Amino acid sequence: MTEMVQRLTPQVCGAQSWDSVTYDAKDSIVRAVPSANGAAVFMVPRSGGVLRGFLVDVRGAVVGDVAGKTIRSNGVFTDVSAARVDERFVVGVVSSPHTSVMAIRDDLKEYRELALADGTVMGDAAVMHARNTRVTTTGGVSGMLMTTFDANWASMGTEVVARSVPISMTSTQYGNDAMISWSTPTECHVQRVGANIESVQPHPCVGGRLAANYADRGGWLVYERDGSIMLSRVVVDAANQIGAERPLVRFGTSPRIAFDGAHYWISYIDGRGDVVVGLLDRDGSLDSLALEGTQPLAGAYDLAMNGVNPWIYALDGSGLGAAKLCISPL
Repeated sequence: MTEMVQRLTPQVCGAQSWDSVTYDAKDSIVRAVPSANGAAVFMVPRSGGVLRGFLVDVRGAVVGDVAGKTIRSNGVFTDVSAARVDERFVVGVVSSPHTSVMAIRDDLKEYRELALADGTVMGDAAVMHARNTRVTTTGGVSGMLMTTFDANWASMGTEVVARSVPISMTSTQYGNDAMISWSTPTECHVQRVGANIESVQPHPCVGGRLAANYADRGGWLVYERDGSIMLSRVVVDAANQIGAERPLVRFGTSPRIAFDGAHYWISYIDGRGDVVVGLLDRDGSLDSLALEGTQPLAGAYDLAMNGVNPWIYALDGSGLGAAKLCISPL
């Protein structure tokens, strides 16, 4: 008897708008990360400015100061990455030619700088664990760099982990290791930092995002190519960890990916400028829906977990807002 596989489709099961939250420019970089009781959203203007952030609960309501917080104003920051590591927020901000890595208090009212790393290319996870060591990875003219921290979050220095010079990179936690992927103009790389295993494919993977499932010994990498969204399976046990690429969507930019513990979610901006979000099937196809009217610029939105649900966080012509996503059987 043929096994019946139930098809699942995404749906929007909640929405929020945050007219009270202060931001500096529509053309901003937005990063969202889960917190203990919801999520935190961090922002910097792409043209350079202060680091701002705000907290939301699992319903998407702002927690604390309804205007958000100016976290750091003593620099001109052009990019931001963030993570929740060891029950604290760790954020990286770029101010050329360096990346400042800082721990931020849970109420976003204070920060402590942990390290000033070389390089201005960051992954989306600011800090990860690699074989019980906290690491941050950056890219610059010297190649791919790793800065490590001890048990007290003191910097133990920086070393080169690969000589290729990246134009973009992405990062995610993989079990007790850090997994990073970066693109050069001609190559796509994936490396498990602690294991020191690197794989290469002879094509770029610019603007990539990476998500992994340790139990499944792999994950997925999404990226841009010639105006389309491309997809590659990552298989840790394979001779080359990066599988053959395939086109996922024509006419798309700014891909994002998140793993909710059971399913991979992918989002992107379509040819009309709307955010599209979908569930990735086992065969690598995408069941998706468009969030019509949600039209951020390329870096001004993110896909991240909040509680058990993925959310889209976006800054567009209507201001700051979010959509809560759920799964519905077909």
